[in-house]
Amino acid sequence: MTTIKNVAVAGAAGTIGRPIVTHLLASNLFTKITVLTRDASRPLPFPPGSIIIKQVDYSSLSSLESALRGCDAAVSALSFDAISNQTLLVKAAANVGTVKRFIPSEYGNDTLNPLLATIPIYQPKIAIRSLCEQLAVSHPSFSWTTIQNASFLAADWTLDFIVDVKNRRADIKDGGDVLFCATTYEDVAQAVVGVLMNLEETANRPVRTSSVETTQNDIVSIAKDTLVELEGVGKGKDWTVTYSRTEELEAQARKRWAEGDRSEEVVAMFINRAFIGEGWGGYFPVRDNGLLGIKGIGREGLKRIVKERLGME
Repeated sequence: MTTIKNVAVAGAAGTIGRPIVTHLLASNLFTKITVLTRDASRPLPFPPGSIIIKQVDYSSLSSLESALRGCDAAVSALSFDAISNQTLLVKAAANVGTVKRFIPSEYGNDTLNPLLATIPIYQPKIAIRSLCEQLAVSHPSFSWTTIQNASFLAADWTLDFIVDVKNRRADIKDGGDVLFCATTYEDVAQAVVGVLMNLEETANRPVRTSSVETTQNDIVSIAKDTLVELEGVGKGKDWTVTYSRTEELEAQARKRWAEGDRSEEVVAMFINRAFIGEGWGGYFPVRDNGLLGIKGIGREGLKRIVKERLGME
């Protein structure tokens, strides 16, 4: 049976990369964790001596091949803006011959969904996955897995993106009762560990994860109840609530994108269509939680995250 002992991680200092490396270390399942970085002098938030640091040039195939040689797996956690930088990273992983599994930075919604696949912001992710598919055919020892976690969930901007509970603002989309999946950073990291421990079952396919299934209206309700507990104020008091349709947001975003607008506002419109638009891939009826060792957080865990964002925990 093939086992993974030496793992390389790109983007380890980022929001997703940090918990991934932390979980890889905490699992005690891997012999060596190598962090790829552009700047080897940059401090990293991991215990001294726990990782190997290799400086790389993402524009140099030979540099990446040298860094990955001897690694059994490579995990990318490069940021949204750096997705295209994975092209040479994937090629290097396939070329060295030792990397048995590559996990690209495709965290998020279901890019296999034909509706979502038409949205321009997802094209770089789809291109990288297509490259992985091609290389898995031409390099039999190489394989890939993508992790689809729908919406991210944490007591930070990711929760604010869904409902801004801290400032008591909510833009309710498509009525607010559309069910979607959301996954914590920790469970995304656990998914990485789960993939590397279940190579055969996860080979050359996406795995789908979810810490909780919820709706915008559910989160608003939890936040209002929490504020009653915190402040004793009346339910619904001092909230600013607006309403929109993701179909209209998508249309606006496509028009502005065609005109050259690449602003965060346009990107947000596309993302809202992707995870809240019914049928667009933001809800996974079948998930790989059990295989990957993800227990989920349930409604109580969602309440804890809302409370943390409101400063109660």
